[in-house]
Amino acid sequence: MKRLILPVTIVQPTMKQVLWRSGCPPHEAGDEVNQSAAKALLLLDELSSGAVYSAVLFEAGEHPDYLKNLWPDKPVSVSVTSLGNKVDSLLEGPPGLDHFMLNSAASVAVESLMKALQWAIAEELNMIPTKRVAPGYGDFAISTQKNIIELFPDSGVTCNESYMLTPVKSMTGVTGWIPQNN
Repeated sequence: MKRLILPVTIVQPTMKQVLWRSGCPPHEAGDEVNQSAAKALLLLDELSSGAVYSAVLFEAGEHPDYLKNLWPDKPVSVSVTSLGNKVDSLLEGPPGLDHFMLNSAASVAVESLMKALQWAIAEELNMIPTKRVAPGYGDFAISTQKNIIELFPDSGVTCNESYMLTPVKSMTGVTGWIPQNN
């Protein structure tokens, strides 16, 4: 296993992405919804310094048992991303439109961070990524979440007995890698 230390540019979500994620098509959003989404984006921009990300790479044939059935003949990266605890404390607030839009914006942001990490890995390895999968996807056991989080003890991300991650806006992913010439 090799720890990948990569610079990743955090890409803030767009207004359009936040509105779509919230279930409101941008062309149908009124002033109140647009203002709330804009407020959520400003908050996220302020909180982006708390974001964390990390990845490890297993060479082909060196995968741990819980990854053996995923691309056994290819290198595999395992990643974690998180927006950190500050977003969680804001999401504990009273429900309402602002809370809902922040939740939507944070969901887009943590996914964008994972995609940015995946592309940084692709550039570093000079390889093409497969589709990223996460525990709970298809027949990839949700219990694997615990194994993955154990790879990143310094990330600040934990996994409870129900395999839920804390901070809430955190995610894990596993990607296979294909040489450029294939």
